[in-house]
Amino acid sequence: MSDKELKKEAITFWAEDIASEIINRQEYKYVNKKIKKPKEFVVKTSASLSGVLHIGRLSDTIRSETVYRALKNLGVKARIIWVAEDMDPLRKIPKGVPKTFEKYLGCPVSDIPDPFGCHENYAEHFKAEYFKVIDEFVYEKLPKYSMREEYKKGSFNEFIKKILEQQDLAIEIQNKYRTESLKKGYSNWKPICENCGKIITPRVTRVENGLVHYECKDYSFAKTRVKGCGYKGSINPLKGGGKLMWKGEWAAQWARWKVSTEGAGVEYSVPLSAWWVNAEIVEKIFDYPMPVPIFYGHLFIDGKKMSASLGNVVFPHEFLKCSRPELLKFLYNKRLLKTRSFSWKDLAKLHDDFDKHARVYYGVEEGDTLKETGHMKKLYSYSSLKKVLPIIPITYSYAATLAQIYGSNKEEIIKALKATGHYNKKVEDLIFERIRMAKNWVENYEIPDEINFVLVKIILSKEEKNVVNDFINVLEKSKDYEIFQKRVYSLAKNIGMKKFFQIMYKALFNKEKGPKLAIFAWNNKKKVLEHLKKY
Repeated sequence: MSDKELKKEAITFWAEDIASEIINRQEYKYVNKKIKKPKEFVVKTSASLSGVLHIGRLSDTIRSETVYRALKNLGVKARIIWVAEDMDPLRKIPKGVPKTFEKYLGCPVSDIPDPFGCHENYAEHFKAEYFKVIDEFVYEKLPKYSMREEYKKGSFNEFIKKILEQQDLAIEIQNKYRTESLKKGYSNWKPICENCGKIITPRVTRVENGLVHYECKDYSFAKTRVKGCGYKGSINPLKGGGKLMWKGEWAAQWARWKVSTEGAGVEYSVPLSAWWVNAEIVEKIFDYPMPVPIFYGHLFIDGKKMSASLGNVVFPHEFLKCSRPELLKFLYNKRLLKTRSFSWKDLAKLHDDFDKHARVYYGVEEGDTLKETGHMKKLYSYSSLKKVLPIIPITYSYAATLAQIYGSNKEEIIKALKATGHYNKKVEDLIFERIRMAKNWVENYEIPDEINFVLVKIILSKEEKNVVNDFINVLEKSKDYEIFQKRVYSLAKNIGMKKFFQIMYKALFNKEKGPKLAIFAWNNKKKVLEHLKKY
């Protein structure tokens, strides 16, 4: 069923509810004024480059892109853009970046050298890494903008001028959302220190005659203190040597790109958040209606916040080695406001859920209710890329099992698939892609015990060691698989079938059961021999 067919159903999807709100809203929120319907609805998504660009950062892009598709499915003209927040200051040194880069803390990431020497600057390096994969997670390639370049081009000059001219109103708006009021003389525009190059340390002392006067003083992040250089100077804010403060800049972005909707973490939904400050600023100072928010829950890893210091960061390229991008889209699109948790150990369960939705989408199965069936179809459709994936006839767990038993032996895998009724020539490429990805999963991450055939060394009795040595002898001397299989069968018969296999599975995996022993040992001959000879 196509997206166009799905939109005809009475059952709606969260992205369609938001899209309908965007299309049908009539009035500004803070100003008594009608909204002029745009010729094109713009969806904005962005990422700060001051931190690690992990899969959590894709949350905003994936959810925003889903709303963009919903807008198009509802028959209006829409556009999606991605913005790099590359004027943000470097707040801490990520893993892999030399400790000497501490001297750049507080500097805009676009003004810091590339630690690896392969790009123009720090921001460009990490953008390039991110851009290698970001377009693989979206329906169509995203137009990308750089805030640093936009400031240099003067794209924000009209908004800088407006907010500084109405600075008293901007302060009044912000003070409504603060417990400690900003004082007269506060500036919504912040300079880069002309002496040390930091953007976090300059403190504005006054604004007069079109110039912002400042002094460079120490600034404390949560865990780091950045030294100011003490320089005192003045700068023209329309010459590109600084940026708007976030409470003001976000509003300027909405007005500059005529944004109709944007995503933000669920913490921004509370009444005193930066979203509502910017919403009031954009309407009262920039004369543009606030966008419709896409508030969403965040992604945790094994129930904990993703953090480089905790070592639980998952990068997009790592995810793509073990799964298709549709699976991450599926995870994010399931429930918008719910905090989700990703675990490498549960990757097979995620695939099982995805595969069930595929069967419902194609009418092989149904949900418990008509509403659930309709929702499952829409979820599967909106989680697709250009082409909706067909049903893949093997589970991810079975793919992992096949990868461990047969390695890369395509002929044996096809034989096994045919024997179990899981082979489908039409989707052979997808079957083997899944097996390849499951193999990467097995080899690099924690997997459930029931499908884990990782070799484990334990203590064996003298009798058990004798059985293992006999097996080693048979494996080493057999010239082809057919001979080896017969010899294993003969050996098992002499010792006792049940007893023999129990000993061998214990020696290999410390389990009572396992994969077909002869096939597994033959396809992993070197690894199995190395393991068994340790006894």
